[in-house]
Parts: sequence; C-alpha cells; structure tokens
Amino acid sequence: MTDEHSDALVFFGVTGDLAYKQIFPALQAMIRRGHLDMPIIGVAGRPWTIEQLQAHVHDSLEEHGDVDKDAFARLCSLL
Repeated sequence: MTDEHSDALVFFGVTGDLAYKQIFPALQAMIRRGHLDMPIIGVAGRPWTIEQLQAHVHDSLEEHGDVDKDAFARLCSLL
C-alpha cells in the first residue's frame, strides 16, 4: 500500500444545510490540525459566486463553531 494523497476534495451540496451546520466547521478544524491541504471543488444547484460562498462559510462558522481567521483564510483559499 502506498501513501498517495488526493488531488482535490469534490464536495456535492456545498450550499446546502448539512454543509452549513457540520461540514464547514469540520473542514476548518481539519485545517487547524494540518489535515487538509488540497483544493475543494464545490458542486451545487445554486449559481453562487466565490464571494457568496465564502460569506456563507463565514456565516456558518460564526453560527456553528468559531471563526479562526487564519484557518478561515486558508479554507477560502482552497475553495
């Protein structure tokens, strides 16, 4: 078995309720621990801009966790 790393995380439902309540706080926690360092490809039915998605992620972290400015900036850079 080899230690291969993923090239990207493809995330279906990036604008949905599960992402808002649980996935975004979990992704931020993974970044804090140094366990997430790959591009995140978000797939959704809503035609959002990257700025709208980043604001949505920020709102999620404020409501369902805490906003770590450095981890949030890193998360946004991966989106």
